[in-house]
Amino acid sequence: VGYEAGYAVPIGSAFLIDIGASLYQGEAKLDFHQGGAAKIATVPATTADTLANKAVSFTINDLYVIYIAPTLVLSDTSSLYLKVALSEADTGVTGDVTTPARLSGTTWAIGTRTVLASGIFIRTEAGYTDYNGISVHGKGTDIMSTTSYSAEPTIAFGTVSLGFRF
Repeated sequence: VGYEAGYAVPIGSAFLIDIGASLYQGEAKLDFHQGGAAKIATVPATTADTLANKAVSFTINDLYVIYIAPTLVLSDTSSLYLKVALSEADTGVTGDVTTPARLSGTTWAIGTRTVLASGIFIRTEAGYTDYNGISVHGKGTDIMSTTSYSAEPTIAFGTVSLGFRF
């Protein structure tokens, strides 16, 4: 589920600068296990229990995006835009590891917008977000401090949105 607010500033009759922000609620989870899932499944129960305690999970939630989108007006009802955005999300972790930094990345997208006479608009967009890497190290209780876990997420997406122009 997401929310978005934006404003298009006209620059002449065929060009707009669209600025706005979006908030997407929900959570994504990345799981890591020391030794790998296959190894955990084949070792004796006491060892498997020990390795299970070394599992680490990253959570990513409450993604927000702040964007600027130069827009070319194609007709009275449609436009084409390029979007550049800063995308950030809260991160969390479970397991005996340090807390990762906030997830931050750059989004690039291209899209179209068509506005109907009623004020309803339909927008299509395709793009990708390249996030900074997130990593953590063991705290030394269950996971040695020399053990590290990391991820470098990149997301490709396509969306179709319905909205209302006020």
